[in-house]
Amino acid sequence: MNNNKNADDLRHDTMLLLRKYRQVKWALEVSSKQALRELQERTGGTLDVYLHAAVFAGADISNTALEGRAQSMERSRKMISLIEDSICFMRRNHPRGEIYYQILYHCYMTPQELSVEGVLNAIDRSGYPLCDKTFRKYRREAIRIVGEILWGYDDRESTEILREILEEK
Repeated sequence: MNNNKNADDLRHDTMLLLRKYRQVKWALEVSSKQALRELQERTGGTLDVYLHAAVFAGADISNTALEGRAQSMERSRKMISLIEDSICFMRRNHPRGEIYYQILYHCYMTPQELSVEGVLNAIDRSGYPLCDKTFRKYRREAIRIVGEILWGYDDRESTEILREILEEK
C-alpha cells in the first residue's frame, strides 16, 4: 500500500471512486453508443468492420479524435473493472464479504441511486436486515477494505489509471 496515504485518505479516495462509479458507467455506455452511431453514419458499417478495414489499409488512427475517444473509454473501462474486481475479491474473501458487497452494490452500483432507506430495504430483501447505525458502520468498513484492496495494487498501470480518474474530478 502507498505509505503516503493514511487510512482516512484511502477511505475518502475510495468513496470518491465509488460515488463516481455510476456516473462513469453511464458515461461509458452513452459514449460507446455515440461512437458506434457516429461510425455507422460515416462508414455504413460497424466498429469491427471499420477497424478491420483501417488496419488492412494501413491507416494510422493515432493522434485522432477516434484514438482519443478510444483511450478515454478504455481508461474508464479499466477503472470500472478495478472497482468491480476489488469488490468481488472482498465479497469472496472477507468474513462479512457478502453483506459488505450488498451494501456497496446498493449504495453505489445499482443503475438508479437509492436513498438510505431504499438501500436498507434492498439489503433487508437480500436477507441482511440492518439498523441504520450498523449499516453506516459496515459501509465505512466495506469502503476501507475495498480501499486497501484497490490502493494496495502493485500494478503500476492500475495506480496510474486511478490517479488519472481522481485528477479528472
